[in-house]
Amino acid sequence: MPPAVVPVGEDGGGEKEQAARRSCHVAWSAWWSRVGRCLLASTLQPCHAALGLSPAAPSCASSPAVVRGTLFLPSTGDRRVRLFLHEHAAPVKSAVPAPLLVLDLPAGLAGTDIAAAGRIVLECQREWAGSGGALLESPKWLVYCNGGRAGFATRREAPSDAEGWAMEKLWAVTAGAGWLPGGGVEYLRGRFERIVGSSDAESFHLVEPIGWLGVHGDGGLSIFFHRI
Repeated sequence: MPPAVVPVGEDGGGEKEQAARRSCHVAWSAWWSRVGRCLLASTLQPCHAALGLSPAAPSCASSPAVVRGTLFLPSTGDRRVRLFLHEHAAPVKSAVPAPLLVLDLPAGLAGTDIAAAGRIVLECQREWAGSGGALLESPKWLVYCNGGRAGFATRREAPSDAEGWAMEKLWAVTAGAGWLPGGGVEYLRGRFERIVGSSDAESFHLVEPIGWLGVHGDGGLSIFFHRI
């Protein structure tokens, strides 16, 4: 909440009045400074505390805090990068759990582009999801990488049979990189922290391993989803 304004009586004396005005000015300046930082911050970082407001109720209370992220990077044929997000849970009876998300990234977006940028941003419009369901259920996304548009990503309900087979073979790998059996497809796999900012904004941040995509910097990777 903004700071309260305390009136100064006329009998308080000039010095007291000036001190009170200075105190009021400092309080309001600090509050507006917090508001300014909030307005400049990403929409993925809620600023309820900065504004003195009650925090918004989480849009997905049961969302896992850590997920497994996998990238398939084919070197032949259809070279679109595939992104898979799964709950970071032990499989039941050796079965890989249903994915939270399966995305085919734009054809022109290579793994080296993602590695160099260290982040990709995926944007969807509310009408693309029809009834406006969960954020990650949008059928398509406009992808931004390295400061520009990279094209559209499309969501699939499930991996293909070949991808499902490969995922079963990789499920014991918590974090790492290599080539799938038979060659031709490189994989990158790690643990991501999931942050739900609101019903229209989520992000996933690589926590292990660090440097797996290291082309520039520390090799970190962040994936942002937001709906407009």
